[in-house]
Amino acid sequence: MMYIGRLSALLAIAAAPFSSAFTARGNGLLSTPNLNLLSSSTAATSNLHISSIIHNKQQQSSLHLMSPHDIMDADSISTATSFILSRGSRGSMENAVPPSEGVTLTILTAGFAAIVWFLANEYKYLKEKSNVMDGALNKKERDFTWIDLIDYRLDYFFSTNEWAKVILLFGLSYVLVVFGAGLLVIGDSDDYDSISEAAWTSWTYVVDPGAQADAPSELIPRAVSLFVTLGGLLVFALLIGIVGESIGEKIEDLKTGKSRVFESDHTLMLNWNDKSIAVIQQIALANESEGGGVMVVLSQLEKEEMEERLESAINAKENPLDLMGTEVVFRQGNPILENDLKKVSANTARAVIALTPPDFDSDEADANMLRQVLALKALDEDFGSDGERHVVVELQDVDNKELIKMVAPDFAEIIVNHDMIGRLMLQCARTPELAYVLDSMMGFEGSEFYFDTWPELYGKTFKEITVRFDEAIPVGFRSEDGDVRVNPMDDDVYLEGEEILVLAEDDDSYEPNDGTYPLTAGDCIGNEEECPIYDADRPPEKILFCGWRRDMSDLISQLDEFVPAGSELWLLNKIPANMREERLLDGGNKAMLKLKNLIMKNVVGDHIIRRDLKRIWDTNAQGEYTGEKVTLDQFDSILILSDETAMKSGEKGSTSSDSRSLAAVLIIQDMMEKMYQLKKRKFASSPDPIKPPCVPVSEILDTRTKSLLNVANCKGYVLSNQIVSSVMAQVAEEKDINVVLSELFSSDGSETYIRPVEKFVDLDEEDTLSFWDVALKARQYREVVVGYKPADLDYDDAEELIINPPNKSVPRRWKEGDKIVVFSLED
Repeated sequence: MMYIGRLSALLAIAAAPFSSAFTARGNGLLSTPNLNLLSSSTAATSNLHISSIIHNKQQQSSLHLMSPHDIMDADSISTATSFILSRGSRGSMENAVPPSEGVTLTILTAGFAAIVWFLANEYKYLKEKSNVMDGALNKKERDFTWIDLIDYRLDYFFSTNEWAKVILLFGLSYVLVVFGAGLLVIGDSDDYDSISEAAWTSWTYVVDPGAQADAPSELIPRAVSLFVTLGGLLVFALLIGIVGESIGEKIEDLKTGKSRVFESDHTLMLNWNDKSIAVIQQIALANESEGGGVMVVLSQLEKEEMEERLESAINAKENPLDLMGTEVVFRQGNPILENDLKKVSANTARAVIALTPPDFDSDEADANMLRQVLALKALDEDFGSDGERHVVVELQDVDNKELIKMVAPDFAEIIVNHDMIGRLMLQCARTPELAYVLDSMMGFEGSEFYFDTWPELYGKTFKEITVRFDEAIPVGFRSEDGDVRVNPMDDDVYLEGEEILVLAEDDDSYEPNDGTYPLTAGDCIGNEEECPIYDADRPPEKILFCGWRRDMSDLISQLDEFVPAGSELWLLNKIPANMREERLLDGGNKAMLKLKNLIMKNVVGDHIIRRDLKRIWDTNAQGEYTGEKVTLDQFDSILILSDETAMKSGEKGSTSSDSRSLAAVLIIQDMMEKMYQLKKRKFASSPDPIKPPCVPVSEILDTRTKSLLNVANCKGYVLSNQIVSSVMAQVAEEKDINVVLSELFSSDGSETYIRPVEKFVDLDEEDTLSFWDVALKARQYREVVVGYKPADLDYDDAEELIINPPNKSVPRRWKEGDKIVVFSLED
């Protein structure tokens, strides 16, 4: 019965904070006692009977044995309660409660209150839920139990509350400490004479399994230590699990790129496609002179997958990616969401490159780009208003260009992918060597375009400035209002506040010379009788397009602007002739073709099948043979387009398309070479020279295919994605470069051409001239000479001479077969 009395006292301790007074109801056990356990200076109320024995030697007290009648008496319960609280001071019978005892009781009371509040609310919720479910069943037999409701509630609590496991951990620890402390206080042991000491001992059992070795020898303390220690092991296991899981989740968050990027003046690339690696390489090259930079990539691909692709490119055996000190940071997210754009610090980026998301058709991709631009504008209304920050947007269809300009006229620089590739292909098909020149000019590996101000050259004409830079090629001017003039007139004066556009290796690699080089090589300007005459008239051409692209209508329109009148365009693909007109209209998105110079011929067949390549026969809209036919060796240009069907095969589209292109190039080259050798044998006695076959030009998407082309001795190819990536990187570094490159790819502006040296130099009269002399002579045709290729070198060996050659003032001997690279307004 003694234990029952102490248990009653412990319950009184736990319940005391929740009621200022206990009122007798029904049996009159308690009249009006106020159990103020923590602050009363008097430990008992009236009628309180305490029997205590004070031992002088040990200064310890023991509770007077009470009869069962006394134990059931309310006054005895109050006496026991006050007495236990008074045990906080060893060796004395002071009425005041020690501070440590008060703190312990406060903590235990707060925990008890929290648990009761939580359980009460959960019980109320489950009760209401049970009633609602019963009502919904409409008096049908209940098919669930309270255990089912509790399981449902626990599942919801642990899945929605990130602190659920921590709460469970503290709850179990609290229950173990209170349970152990209560049993230790109730137990008949003089070693635990206060709540705080019992609670501390119980806590040590929870956190330290070895603490039970110091437990008193009595049965109850040892049983408590064993039970609480076992519970403590469970708590410890739960703690390890929670900590391990939290660390694992944090590491997983870091792996998946969920943390925010804190960078400024960085380059941000949005989305990931087949141009991403090339863009990263070009940005790394651009940052090389500054010791590296930071590039951030945001894509919906997993961060680990993007990192693996980058690592694979870095470790590639052929043409490995070199970051040159540039740090690449990956984050996973949706580039059209403002929160994800904030995560990559888009509002502090120097430039944003928005790539077309993969696996989208052209219209859907361009619509996504529109949302992308609007998301950037919504993120920061002042984005691009300072003229320093801008976004380079990749589009698929030229018809959507004005839509982007309408919503972002100030900061969006648009690169129409298909349009640019189409112009590249057309230029390179007619001059296959041009692919080498464009590849060298567009990237940061060699010379690229730069603007800079040179006050010492104010007032000079463009002709005079032509020979003023030893390490750069002057190309044009940029006015104060941003107007760019490529290939200006000779007498165009460089005004104060304007900038000079040059081709140079780096922005700090050139400066004006002393200006003493003579301009006499260009004295024939204005006196046509003294200038060499060059016949530029071209006969009609025969051109073969193998394959089909969605923008075929645009491609044909562009070609019509380049070729002489009467030229023929033969279309060889698998689309039936009666469906091609509809495909050219693109479902009403394109206008009917109005050709001035071209005559179209339709051939149905597959360009990787020899049988079809031997039967290049024209058919009408009904698929009937018209009687016109031609052989491969009769074409002046053959263009092999990336196959539209292969491109729809997902991530392997580039590889699949390149495989077909490679096969087509090999077959066509082999067939034309056999035809050429046959003609040489057949007409060996003819005095007329036999025209050699043209070089078929193929569009290559994956740069890794380049090595296979070299092995197969295929010289005609355009690395379209590589060049477009280089263009986007250059525009990201300097937005006005977009105007320059647009003019170089346009039929209305100064395009890139490869001229024979005989156009500018009469080799019979003079053959020893410097590069600057040739450049001055080219000005009579309003052409800017940017480089040359000697006849005895191929383009790979002449790489440093093609664009911005060294030793410009040193005379060299020119000979037949030398090629001059120029920017010119006319073909």
